[in-house]
Amino acid sequence: FATGVLSLPVSAFIGFLADMVSSRKILFAGTALIGGVSSICTGLSKTYTQLYLARFVCGGCMAGCVPIAFSLLGDLFDAKDRNAASSGLTAMMGGGILFGQVYAGAVGETLGWKHSFYVSGCCSIFSSFLVMKYVKEPVRGGKEKVLQDMIAKGTKYDRKLTLKGFFDAMTKNQSNVILMLQGFFANVPWGMLFTFLNDYLSQEQGLSVRKATYLVFLFGIGCAAGGILGGYLGTKAMDIDRRLLPLFMAVSTFLGIFPFLGLLDAHYDGTGFFVSFCAISAGCIANLPSVNVRPCLINVNPPETRGAALTAANLLVNLARGAGPSAITMTGAIWGVSRQFSFNVMLIVFWGITSVFLLILMITLPRDQDAMDAELKQYAQKMIYDAEKRNIDGNIKCDIQDETENATIAEESIVSIEERMTSFDGVAARQSIGFLGDAFREIGEELSHFGHGGSNRKINHVHNYAPDHRRSTSSKSEQRKQWQSSEHQTNGTTNSHQINYDDFERGPIIDYSRGTQHNAQSGETPTLL
Repeated sequence: FATGVLSLPVSAFIGFLADMVSSRKILFAGTALIGGVSSICTGLSKTYTQLYLARFVCGGCMAGCVPIAFSLLGDLFDAKDRNAASSGLTAMMGGGILFGQVYAGAVGETLGWKHSFYVSGCCSIFSSFLVMKYVKEPVRGGKEKVLQDMIAKGTKYDRKLTLKGFFDAMTKNQSNVILMLQGFFANVPWGMLFTFLNDYLSQEQGLSVRKATYLVFLFGIGCAAGGILGGYLGTKAMDIDRRLLPLFMAVSTFLGIFPFLGLLDAHYDGTGFFVSFCAISAGCIANLPSVNVRPCLINVNPPETRGAALTAANLLVNLARGAGPSAITMTGAIWGVSRQFSFNVMLIVFWGITSVFLLILMITLPRDQDAMDAELKQYAQKMIYDAEKRNIDGNIKCDIQDETENATIAEESIVSIEERMTSFDGVAARQSIGFLGDAFREIGEELSHFGHGGSNRKINHVHNYAPDHRRSTSSKSEQRKQWQSSEHQTNGTTNSHQINYDDFERGPIIDYSRGTQHNAQSGETPTLL
């Protein structure tokens, strides 16, 4: 009870984490590791409380591994290959249960009941290390065709599980509802068989424990074979028409009733051919549909709700398997019926209802799968559009930034040119003013010389000393030499009216009245060339 029922909240929590964590591989390995340690603690328990707690943790971890494993499977295989992959995984799970039961029955009498828990715990711990070493973390949604183009362009599938999304998946998705209900009705008889089959064969049918265990072993072989064959036939049915898969599951569920009735109701003393055939065929036929249930859940749920959907289905399965033995016990206590009668009624009623649900699934499964693909396609197109828009906006932003930088550089260049032009005009203005000042100084000196020099002085020599506007003015020392040469040519010797060169810096003082008188005596008119 602690392993199968009370641990359901623990397994549910772990299953929901499969849609929330970034690494499902680490979650699976950690869950298997804790489950293995709790299995070893079961064998080491000294009190009932320790035993109860160890079985509680072990049951929650082992049940929690199932939805994580199938969530990984959904992203490791394409939709057309999921049935075959699911059959292989289910067959291994069934084979492990079968091997554990046989091993515990074989060594229990000699090594004790604790030994089996030690071996089981070590196997779980070892498998967790194998997962971490060899299992590759798949891309969430990477095997959905409608998402592959989006993922190839570098956009990740980033949708996460929400409470509203889970509620909508459980209520608005009709295939989910049908698969949950059929899972409950199908597993009530399975819980009854797992718990009481060995005991029933030895008590009601009078077989020895060894012979009863042998028939259970044959039943387990049939279950493993049915799991593999069911996955193969389910894949073929999906390739032909998706509606054929629910039909195949419904027919195989209904046909599985009859070999079970033969195994339960036949009168036999040993393990002859008929009984052995019924054990193998019952396990094989009954397991044909079961391996295809989880791939159907994966195919109608988007990646972010698959773990939650598988967890919900797993909870109902465990609940049903816990309710089966309780129902057998209650019917015998209340109405006083035999276990054989209860087994027969429960098989016929519950698996008959399951077959009806699977026939309805023929209508809803293709429709819900198409709706999920359309939703994922719309999401992928939106994500691709948003990514391309972000790239375009980024390019435009870069172009605008480049243009702004270029405009700034150009403006700075224009300003610098204007500054240079302004600087050039100021220098030119100062040079022009200096030119005019020098010109007036020379004119004044010439007029002064006209007043003192004589008639043979040629006035037009001023032109020779006028600064050329195309070159800078002569240095002051050169101008002094020129003026001294001019004085010697005019007077022969320097007279009292010689120019005071110390005043040259501020320009000569021109006496226009004397210059005019001098010019009048000489009879010459000054002319500026």
